[in-house]
Amino acid sequence: MGKRGRAFTLIELICVIGIIGILIALLMPSLIRVRESARSLKCLSNLRQLGIAFHSYAAEQNGYLPYPTTLLYPPPTDQRFLWFNAVDSYMRANSKEQEKRTGIAATRNYKDYKQCVVYENFEGDRDEGDQSSTKEYARTIKMNAHLRRANPPNHAKATDVNDSSNFVMLGDGVSLDSTGMVPELWESGQFSMEVNDTTHANPAPRHHRAANILFVDGHAAAVQLKRIGKSLRDPYEFVSVATWESEYLDATGTPVPAKGDQTIEEQGLHRNPNMPLRWSDPPRLYRPP
Repeated sequence: MGKRGRAFTLIELICVIGIIGILIALLMPSLIRVRESARSLKCLSNLRQLGIAFHSYAAEQNGYLPYPTTLLYPPPTDQRFLWFNAVDSYMRANSKEQEKRTGIAATRNYKDYKQCVVYENFEGDRDEGDQSSTKEYARTIKMNAHLRRANPPNHAKATDVNDSSNFVMLGDGVSLDSTGMVPELWESGQFSMEVNDTTHANPAPRHHRAANILFVDGHAAAVQLKRIGKSLRDPYEFVSVATWESEYLDATGTPVPAKGDQTIEEQGLHRNPNMPLRWSDPPRLYRPP
């Protein structure tokens, strides 16, 4: 009769399992970082492609950029000028999905290249048609709200801004990954963002505590700045999201909004060293009243 092979004892099995558990625990942070780095790189790639589309649009529109919001007056608002729609013809958009939608949603093409990769993990039906579902309503990439002219409201040109390599054009904005799955949440559904208005959608540092930003000159980078907590608008004040401070400080060193009808000097404001990026350039570009 052949000899029976020696089996593992219970103690040996426990030791092996314990070693495997320790190795997994040691490797998991690295694996998470690698995965997050890959997601950030894909988001940056989407932003760079959007930047090419923005500049292609501007080349055909006498230098004018797409509009950051739906509020291009006087009415009727033409959805073609909204950046979310204006880039489609430069990015091989497929319009078949639009046929499933009704109302204002039927005028928009909801493609993943206009979103951060985090959008892929959002829940909810994308084809409801009226934006009532959480995923359909969400925008993870938003345009700088200041890239428009005032009096009267009109498109801005890339040449309107100073220091285009530091002037924000698009980037990671607050969405459902920051707030949770709250239906029809105002900040999530906005097409634009800024840092100077506390009632507005803000940047979202979702990639290793950094936000991916596309600048007016066309380059994109992950930007990590001092983070603050911001409460959302009524009725969701109980929800706080991580974002960035205003780009201006008052005489006491407190970050504050800036008025649209005065220069920064007239308001007694100065730039915030914690916010080196440029979001606005008064009085040439738009500011909310």
